[in-house]
Amino acid sequence: MTERGSAALVSHPLSARETIVRAAAESLLENGYAGTSVRSIASRAGVAIGNLQYYFPTKSALLIEAWRHLTERSVEELRTSLNNMTDPIWLIESGIASIWDSLRRLGDIQLAAFDLLVQAPKQESLQAFLPELFERYRDVVEEQLDRLERDGRVRLKIEREVIVPLILNTVLGFGLYYVVTRDEESCLRALTAWRELASSVVEPT
Repeated sequence: MTERGSAALVSHPLSARETIVRAAAESLLENGYAGTSVRSIASRAGVAIGNLQYYFPTKSALLIEAWRHLTERSVEELRTSLNNMTDPIWLIESGIASIWDSLRRLGDIQLAAFDLLVQAPKQESLQAFLPELFERYRDVVEEQLDRLERDGRVRLKIEREVIVPLILNTVLGFGLYYVVTRDEESCLRALTAWRELASSVVEPT
């Protein structure tokens, strides 16, 4: 194997800042906001508290970055799933299992996001992050609608101002409902009914 080929197999180590953010994200997923402390994050990341506070002077500043990291993971998962759904007819008629598999993987991340919604009214810094959180998901939905319309695959039957929040709430709601209830049968029944809803708002061309 050439030196260049060998180098391509070597992953770059995370920076101290990235290590801290990922440790905070893991703690949020496992313990929620209330159960996540600066001390526990520092221990998980293997850094001194002073080093952590060099990058993130407050807990809120650190956890906002952790939520950004989780949101990025969630958004990419959603984007990858939607990019594979190029045929609207397939999506409406046969894509339920694929959609559900993706939403189920998003569940734990959505639970962390819900925790943020609960905590935000108590802290101004967290409130300021909420619009960014929802904008990231909105961008993915808009991007996918642009792609399907540009390719001539669908025609929207209602205004985007209506359909984008509808899709967004469906995606986020199913993931959160599942992780709280673990009621897969109920989720699948409800998601199957989404076929009729989809055919009422978009029309394959």
